[in-house]
Amino acid sequence: MKKEKLISIYVRNKDITPSSYYRVIQYSQKFNGKVSIHNIAPEKIYTAHLNAVNSSRYKRIVIGMLYYISMVFRVMFYLSLDTIKRPNYVVVSKTFCPKYTPRILLWLIKKVSTRTKLIWDFDDYIFESGEISTTQAKILEKNSKYIVVTSEFLRSKINHKFQDKVILLPTTDGDFQGFNENDLLNKRKMDFDKEIRIVWVATAGNIPNLLKVVEALDKAAEILSYKYQKKLVLVVVCNMKINKKVKYLNIINIKWTREKAKDEIFNAHIGIMPLILNEYSLGKGGFKLVQYLSTGLPVIASKVGFNEDVVTDRCGILVDDNIRIDGWIDAIIELAVSFETWSKYSFEAYERWKKEFSYDYNLEVWNNLLSS
Repeated sequence: MKKEKLISIYVRNKDITPSSYYRVIQYSQKFNGKVSIHNIAPEKIYTAHLNAVNSSRYKRIVIGMLYYISMVFRVMFYLSLDTIKRPNYVVVSKTFCPKYTPRILLWLIKKVSTRTKLIWDFDDYIFESGEISTTQAKILEKNSKYIVVTSEFLRSKINHKFQDKVILLPTTDGDFQGFNENDLLNKRKMDFDKEIRIVWVATAGNIPNLLKVVEALDKAAEILSYKYQKKLVLVVVCNMKINKKVKYLNIINIKWTREKAKDEIFNAHIGIMPLILNEYSLGKGGFKLVQYLSTGLPVIASKVGFNEDVVTDRCGILVDDNIRIDGWIDAIIELAVSFETWSKYSFEAYERWKKEFSYDYNLEVWNNLLSS
């Protein structure tokens, strides 16, 4: 009788870290084999760490130490187990291990990776952000069987000796599927003549990207109010509130959970992804745009990096906001005035997702990698 394949997955936290969930975890129940998921950061300590930004310096230090120590001991425990169990495949997500990595952990990573087939997955420019140490990155580059990333830009940041290991795979979301297209279209149509809802879903580190365009959105809200008698609402789904003084734009802050993000995307008319042009942004994988498209939501995005590969002129609008920030005003008006125009973009948005970013395609790629 053929022995069951063992797959070990390392993530920062499958419930709190969006990239861990959407890159790997959402597919794991359909992997061909017995899957073990290792959360390196315990949920309570990780949540406290994320929320400590506005705490006192002493509290931040204490929480930071607990966060670091708990991760070191947990990853050490799981890696030690895997040196004994020898799973067929080990999948490590992004920066599963602390940046400041004790030598014993580096030794364990090497040990595990020589006894199994290692797959390293990441979707951000983690070398630029400093989320991973140079030593840890070199070990993962050298010892991985495959390196799964979102774009050619990220492939180019891997040592040229190992770029033949790279598999390109965009981040997508299968959780939204199962909706009735006509029902969702009619739901969005109900409020269209009175109120246009823009949704922005992200983590706190991306707030500067949003603040870049808020004034332009406020100006668009003024035009919609006086010329078309419509209200413009910006729904911010994030683990931190934004506080920005505006005159006409209605800003609603909602604390991020996977279900809240899902609800607000379904309730929206436009999804946005502004980006400040820098090295880190060039490495972003455009996931939020893909997520919006998966519900037939027209999108507006900065003309930066992988955004240009996601958005076509049929499913949304790219704004070259480093030249002209007012392009955001034009884009909002283009999508917010006529429901006929909006619905054409909406139809093409969902078609774009089905053809280029489907969940089923990504699942097939993962199962192929875990069989080779």
